[in-house]
Amino acid sequence: MSGEMSHVVELAETIGPRPASTDAEAAAADYIQGISEARGLEVERQEFSTPRTYAWAFVLYHVMTIAAAVLSRRFPWPALVLAIVPAVWMRSDLDTRFGLTSLMPKGPSQNIIAKYVPRVRRNEHARRVVIVAHYDSARSSLAFSPGMVRNFSMTFGLMKALTYLVPVLVGVSLLPWLKAYRSTWSWYVILTASAYLFVPLLVNVHRELFMKHTAGANDNASGVAAMLGVMDRVTPEPEAGTTTAFNRVRRSEDEARAAEVLPEETWLSYAPATAPRQADLWVAGDDEDIDWTEPPSAGQGQTVMDVPMARADSAVVETRRPPVAGPGSTGDLFGTDDLFGEPEPSVAPAGAPAPVAETPAEAERRSLFGTQDKPRREEKRGVRDWLGVGHDFDARKEGATIGSWDHFTKPEEEEDEDAGIGWKGGAAGVGDIDDPGFAASEAARIRRKVTTGTDRELSEKEVWFVATGAEEVGTVGMKALLKEHGAELRDAFIINIDNVGTGSVHYVDSEGMAKRYRADRRLIGAARRAITENGLPVAGRDYRGLSTDATPALARGYRAMSVMAFDINGRLPNWHWATDTADNVDEKNLETAAEFVCAVIKEL
Repeated sequence: MSGEMSHVVELAETIGPRPASTDAEAAAADYIQGISEARGLEVERQEFSTPRTYAWAFVLYHVMTIAAAVLSRRFPWPALVLAIVPAVWMRSDLDTRFGLTSLMPKGPSQNIIAKYVPRVRRNEHARRVVIVAHYDSARSSLAFSPGMVRNFSMTFGLMKALTYLVPVLVGVSLLPWLKAYRSTWSWYVILTASAYLFVPLLVNVHRELFMKHTAGANDNASGVAAMLGVMDRVTPEPEAGTTTAFNRVRRSEDEARAAEVLPEETWLSYAPATAPRQADLWVAGDDEDIDWTEPPSAGQGQTVMDVPMARADSAVVETRRPPVAGPGSTGDLFGTDDLFGEPEPSVAPAGAPAPVAETPAEAERRSLFGTQDKPRREEKRGVRDWLGVGHDFDARKEGATIGSWDHFTKPEEEEDEDAGIGWKGGAAGVGDIDDPGFAASEAARIRRKVTTGTDRELSEKEVWFVATGAEEVGTVGMKALLKEHGAELRDAFIINIDNVGTGSVHYVDSEGMAKRYRADRRLIGAARRAITENGLPVAGRDYRGLSTDATPALARGYRAMSVMAFDINGRLPNWHWATDTADNVDEKNLETAAEFVCAVIKEL
């Protein structure tokens, strides 16, 4: 079982049906958040209120329209107003804007927003791509039964048309020059037009009273699984033993102490957020690791914080030990001498005054590796000392003797496995850690190691992975995302993944329930190039079903496109029905969808 398929099983079978604003939906959000944090991403949990269903709102639309048709014989003008209200509100609701759905009883829901932000050069900005997939599941309905779903586009379109037609017929019957034709027959025409609305009305009532929620394997655990598959391909996998917890700390000093995450005698010093993180200058060699969880002895019962640095909302939090008086103690973080300067004498010379303990004010002026009120003392070293050679060194003679880079080491170190890194031209030994170039070169080496195996065309894009809640009750999660982060996403490319577990994967070039919206032209172009250059079994088509998370984005002018899978008849398999289980999800489809989305990201 692939990683993508395991996500489908976890969401659809272990957690099960995930109605909006329920504990099951929250459990699914917790699962997705845990996966995102394990990849080392910055995760935001966006909470919002959502209606628990949309069905009762449409029941009211149909009741109001039928009532207007009945009243049109005796009270034509009030009937006209009553018929216009549901027509206008329903169209707005279908267009993912205001409607009666937003007035229904509400409960809590959440979006999980995981951000992968690559490092870029100064004054450069990475292109932002947003991958969206909803994780809630829908309630079954007779409208999606195998016998009726094949005609869903026709029945849904007829429902909309008749809701708009009733106020038109009532208005026409009120025209002065048609007074001669106003009779019982015109009223019968209006009643006939509204009579069909009893069908969706009864279907929605039956849905809310008797039908159950689906496991939502294809709709839309498959989309979440494909999104997490893209996450695996985009983000570098954290190295074993590393942690990103330091980057996620968001506490002030008072909050940190209240949460009891600091030892009692740890002192905190705050510097501007743009200050360099000096803890990053310490880089382990090839054969050594730094274990931040077991700090060196602080001496005299003092405590040393076991993290080198943590970020707060507006400052860099620097942790250090309180000063310790006594011979051989300089008060730095590790209880050692100045790391980049000359060693301090551990014993005072004869006749010298006894060492005096630093005051707290003096301790506050100390930096992570030494003091800030005096320049760092650096040993003056010549080129020969830096290279580790004597005055009698003859480069030509030594080069002829070595003969090959494989032999580039001192003879006395060849048989000693504990000799350390060895002599490699002078700049690789631990003893040269005081050289500023050493830290830069080692940092570059580790950065290359961390990014090994990732595609630069992917890893150099800023990618947001957004798992939306409450999509099945009116794309509420996506609307909440655009409301809070709309300014940040105005120039972003939004790719929605929905129902990709069964059938043939397609990119959707147009969608919308009230109005047809064409997908972003640049996304469509990128999709076509990705298909051609990678030979993927994907094609484009329009979608005439319910709204997706791309619909509210397109309706508000954002650059969006959906990726979905359809059966041979152009329908969504097992759509909102009890057969939407993990057994009916094709593992290859998930991989195809993830590969296609990654290929599109490369083309942007």
